[in-house]
Amino acid sequence: MTTENSITAPEQAAEKIAIKDDLAVHSLAPSLHDAEQLKTAVGADEAQQYVGAEVIEVAEEDSRRILKKIDWHLLPIMCGLYCMQYIDKVLLSFASAMGIQKDIHLNPDEYAWAGSIFYGGYLVFAYPHNRLLQRLPVAKYMAVAVMIWGAILCFSALVKNAAGLLISRFFLGAMEGSVTAGFVLVTASWYRAEEQTFRTALWFGSNGFAQIFGGIIAFGCVSGDEKNRLSIYTWQLLFLVVGAFTFLYGVMMWFCFADSPVKASWLSPDEKRLAIERLRSNQQGIGSRKFKWYQVKEAFTDIRTYIIFLSTVTQNIPNGGVTVFFTALIQSYGFTTKETFLLSTPAGLVQIITNFGIPYVAQRYRNRMAGAVVGILICLFGISLMAGLAMDNHPLRAKAGQLIGYYLLIATTAAPMILILSVIATNTLGSTKKTTVNATSLVGYCIGFLIGPQCFRDPPYYYVAKYNIIGMWIISLLCYIALYFVNRRENAKRDREWREAGCPVQPPGQEFMDLTDRENRFFRYAL
Repeated sequence: MTTENSITAPEQAAEKIAIKDDLAVHSLAPSLHDAEQLKTAVGADEAQQYVGAEVIEVAEEDSRRILKKIDWHLLPIMCGLYCMQYIDKVLLSFASAMGIQKDIHLNPDEYAWAGSIFYGGYLVFAYPHNRLLQRLPVAKYMAVAVMIWGAILCFSALVKNAAGLLISRFFLGAMEGSVTAGFVLVTASWYRAEEQTFRTALWFGSNGFAQIFGGIIAFGCVSGDEKNRLSIYTWQLLFLVVGAFTFLYGVMMWFCFADSPVKASWLSPDEKRLAIERLRSNQQGIGSRKFKWYQVKEAFTDIRTYIIFLSTVTQNIPNGGVTVFFTALIQSYGFTTKETFLLSTPAGLVQIITNFGIPYVAQRYRNRMAGAVVGILICLFGISLMAGLAMDNHPLRAKAGQLIGYYLLIATTAAPMILILSVIATNTLGSTKKTTVNATSLVGYCIGFLIGPQCFRDPPYYYVAKYNIIGMWIISLLCYIALYFVNRRENAKRDREWREAGCPVQPPGQEFMDLTDRENRFFRYAL
């Protein structure tokens, strides 16, 4: 007699699926009855090839132990790199306060384009990065990109004019575009669906630490220059310090960052098997490297792709402008350069609280879109406070209140994006489809950041820019609400079909096939 543990996943699924032909998941019944056939299946992902078809139970104690080990080896590296990425993004704003516009003779339009063109590079390389991340080892690819970006940042200290700055900013964006795309794939490849939201919040939320450290580094460069009268400009010193550290960070990643559970040298063979088995409940593997055109088509015929795209565009048009002009906003309240750098740091503390707190609560109550709505409402309150208190031709009358509004705005903008990224990782099945939706969202992200600096054309108080921000975030709010109801309706439809077919509403897990969410009728969307 065959024991329970020796029954293959397709055979287990076949016992459970005594349903109508039109509901039968034909992809769950490939004539794969043993592990050897499964390992050689066309397009099989790395996890599938490693564990085969046999299902084993993972004890809760073992699962927690493996999860803790994964967290300690992955999250510090991911958080550190995302912190470095954000510091690099805001370097231009710090350099502006240090006088880069005067030193290399930038006019206001050229400065705005220096902010935008970064995301031009990001945009051009968004899909190539996603395709290469699917084809090549994720960790090694990202490590090389980080080393190149660190070197480019060091050479940025040598720019003498607008053309040099624009070129360096373009290629900085091109290299940094690999980070978010890669981390979405890494999160989906290592963590269960219910674990992904908070882990995404941890690495994406490291922006808060970057806001603090960036302000302190900039303050230190200015103070050092005042005391020692360096032979180079202060912004050049800033670029060299951050660039050198970034390059060394990439070298460290090459040796310490694992591509997948299969490749992790710090996991024993038994632990690798358990790490992969933990992920069966996700209804997906850890990534097939075979490109599948039908999954691209499915991505672009799924309304969720377009809702996510529109939400990332409208969410990040404000973010793109604020990232480049936040020092100008603070200085417009009458503060000096050094005071501006110090006053930018409290926003990082608030950002840490909101970026970790909102996704944590959203994950706990299993409603990510509700968390995104809360985050965007806080953003709207912050920008409304800034706009309202600056009216009546007395913009400095309530500068403390406007500064509080700025802290709420800058600190909460990332929370909705964190939740959208976690939704992509959890709700998009099929490796090619996931990378396609991921790339589409990052294209929206780039478009938003590219447009954002162009909205800040009315210095020093930027009234029009503030009103544009309010309008964009209202559209984002509507997108989050729409995505919630689309997923809720689809889950209800699938539950109803299972009940009508006499099958359990929450079916068991299946083998690690590279299915999409439309093919896999076991799958339910996270809300």
